[in-house]
Amino acid sequence: MSTVLGLVLCGGESRRMGRDKAQLDLAGTSMIRRALDVIEPLADELVLGTGSAARYKELGLHCVLDSIEDAGPLAGLCAGLELAEQRGHEWLTIVACDTPRLDASLYRVLLETARKKSADACLLRGASGVEPLCAVYRVTCLASVRDSLASGQRKLIAFHGAVDIAFVTEADLPERLQGADLSFNVNTPQELDTERKRLASQNSTNLPRQKKRPTPASAESIA
Repeated sequence: MSTVLGLVLCGGESRRMGRDKAQLDLAGTSMIRRALDVIEPLADELVLGTGSAARYKELGLHCVLDSIEDAGPLAGLCAGLELAEQRGHEWLTIVACDTPRLDASLYRVLLETARKKSADACLLRGASGVEPLCAVYRVTCLASVRDSLASGQRKLIAFHGAVDIAFVTEADLPERLQGADLSFNVNTPQELDTERKRLASQNSTNLPRQKKRPTPASAESIA
């Protein structure tokens, strides 16, 4: 069975947030921990894509550093694919730490679809378009990713024309994930507040209802 390397991208500067997004708390869990929890059930190994320097030593995970500075997520994808190849993994699952609505079931469907179609990668295609950070990539993408970076390209889809890409839509996912806006990003304090309110509402809805106690019979009814 082919093995999977799980990569959480968490090397951004969080400029719009004004503080490190990865360590923000959502319903008692940090954003980076949420991202790890999404891909941990599928991954044989977990690593962090931390950009130009190692971070989050408290998590005890290997940090994958970009070989090209200021090249954005494409450099992080390249570094992840290089490590996957070095360690003998066939697949790389990739998730950004600021997408708290992602779910392990999504990545399970992405991986199953890619394997079934013998694709080099499989991406989520949502209402707003293709989501290259909600995706799985085979190490066969590595050469094309390197070529894109070498030619000065920085878009995550720059190499797609050179590899076989499959897509998953909401209709392919479990019903509970349909309409969930899975690729929602938390980039600003306002978006963080939106997500905290959503989770609070979700948690209150899921609380078990207390059973009503029977009303004690009155003296007259006993009589």
